[in-house]
Amino acid sequence: MKSTLKQAAEAIFRANRIALASHINPDGDTLGSMLALTHALRSMNKIVVPLSQHGVPEIYRWLPGAEWIRTNTDERNFDLGIICDTGCTKRIGKDVAPVIDSARTTMKIDHHLAEGDFGDIRVVNSHVAATGELVYSLLKEMRAPFNRAIAENLLCALITDTGSFRFMNVTSHTFRISASLMQYGACPAVISELVFESRSFASIKLLGRALDALNVSDDGLIAWSFLRASDFIELKANDEETEGIVNHIRAVRGAQVGVLFREVPGMKIRVSIRSREGYDVNLVAQDFDGGGHRQAAGCSMDPPLDDAINRMLKRIREGFSNTTNTTNLQSVSSSSDTSYGE
Repeated sequence: MKSTLKQAAEAIFRANRIALASHINPDGDTLGSMLALTHALRSMNKIVVPLSQHGVPEIYRWLPGAEWIRTNTDERNFDLGIICDTGCTKRIGKDVAPVIDSARTTMKIDHHLAEGDFGDIRVVNSHVAATGELVYSLLKEMRAPFNRAIAENLLCALITDTGSFRFMNVTSHTFRISASLMQYGACPAVISELVFESRSFASIKLLGRALDALNVSDDGLIAWSFLRASDFIELKANDEETEGIVNHIRAVRGAQVGVLFREVPGMKIRVSIRSREGYDVNLVAQDFDGGGHRQAAGCSMDPPLDDAINRMLKRIREGFSNTTNTTNLQSVSSSSDTSYGE
């Protein structure tokens, strides 16, 4: 059952000690949403602890308040525990989940398709472009005072989950919110440059390796690539430096689905999947205990890498013959060149 913004606002007003959590491997939407809430709630004299089990990736450390984020806490029994941009506690990490679960009341704010059963209060809408849109609406419902720090965090959430407003998830509502945030001093050009055009040397080298390993299926409908553990070791790189590479893979003309496999040292094989409108990659990811959106999803798979690639490509091919997964692919292919960010 979805909860109203009024119910969510009332729960926040009643709470004094609040724990916030991002999902693991955090992106700009989960971090921006969480930090915007942190700024707003602290201005209301709430005690707020923002948590991200995997910390803050380098490209997001400029976010106002990023230094407040902890990877864990020994504190328990918060009045309210809120998870941002995910529907279940398993996606916030094993160290952070007990903190949220210990709260007297729990809430999730999320825009993913799989709602799940977590949360006494659920602010969920899969039709908005980013969780940041829901946080914006919640803060407006609360009549919280906005400032530049809140605006920059929320605009980062919108920009990263829309690929600088290039993706099909963008609506007129997204632009109206963005225009409102700009009035508080948030600048789309600056944020886009910080996120998309300020990359580490290792991340650019990883992109080169992935493009060099690019493959396309015989019918041209699937493009995929991979990064081996040796690539990460040689370049002294980590998985966060692969963000955005999958969009280059899916950009191959005629490809309906793009996939990037990462053999990250010490981890399972991480898989990012993107598609054009008409193919639901969320259904594919769910078959491997992952999830996401219709055009942007991900999962983790057991090694070896070659076996994971074969299993994933087989599942994607099966989806092309499933009418619940694909619709009007031929017409979409000729009129759309849209990719999605997570």
